[in-house]
Amino acid sequence: MKLTKKVQGLIKTHAADSKTEICGFVVQNKRSQTYYPCTNVSALPKESFEISPDDWIAAEKQGEVIAIVHSHPNNEPYLSGADRVAQHQSKLPWVLVTGGEIKTFRYAPLLRGRVFEYGTRDCFTLIRDAFMLTGIEFRDHQRIDINYDAEIHSFENNLPDGGFSKVQDLQVGDVILTAYSNIPAHVLLYIGHGEVIHHKVDRLSGKEVYTEALRRRTDSIWRHKDWQPDMIVAIKNDLENNVRGLSD
Repeated sequence: MKLTKKVQGLIKTHAADSKTEICGFVVQNKRSQTYYPCTNVSALPKESFEISPDDWIAAEKQGEVIAIVHSHPNNEPYLSGADRVAQHQSKLPWVLVTGGEIKTFRYAPLLRGRVFEYGTRDCFTLIRDAFMLTGIEFRDHQRIDINYDAEIHSFENNLPDGGFSKVQDLQVGDVILTAYSNIPAHVLLYIGHGEVIHHKVDRLSGKEVYTEALRRRTDSIWRHKDWQPDMIVAIKNDLENNVRGLSD
C-alpha cells in the first residue's frame, strides 16, 4: 500500500506535537485516497489508542478503509505486542507515525501459531514477515512443490535476491538454512539466547531451542545487509503474544 503525499502530510500534521497517541483511517474512494482522523478514546491515551464504533461507521461511509493509523509519541519505532494483536484482528495494513516519520506495515498473521501451507504460510513466509516488522521488506518468490524446490535449492538461490549474504558467525537476526538428506530446504531465524523461530511442515509456527540436532543440520548462515541489532525488538514484540490459536 502506497500513501499519497497529501495523506502523509495530513497524518504528520495530526501527530505533530501530540503527547498522546493519535489515530485514524486511510480511506479509499474510487481513485481518491483520504485521511480520516479519529478521537483517541482510550482510557490511557499516552500508552494506547482506541477508536470509537461511531468513528468506524463514519469512516466506512466515506469509502473503503484500507489502513489504520496511529502514533507512538515516545518514538518507539516498531509495532508493540498489543499493536500486533489488534492488527491481526483488523486484517489491515497499519501506519505508524514515530519520530516524525511514517512507517507502513502490511498485514501478516502473528508469527506464532500459524498453520503450515507451503508457498503461502511456510518457513520462508515466516522469515519474510518477521523482517517486515523490522522495516525490511524483500520480494517473495514462487514455490512450486516442496520436494522439487528443495532439489533446485530454491531458498539458497533466492536469499541473495532478498539482500542476504553468507556469513560464518551466528548473530541475532541471522537466517539459518538447514539441510535434510544433504539438501538445504528449511530456514530458521535466530533470535538470540539459543532460540530460533521457524515453521516446520505439519507443525504450527513457533519458537524453540536451537538444538544440537538443528546445529548438525545447519548448511549455512545468512545475514541481511540492512539488519541492525535493535531490530530484534520488533520481532520479540510480536512473539510476546503466545495465545494458542490466535494467529489463524
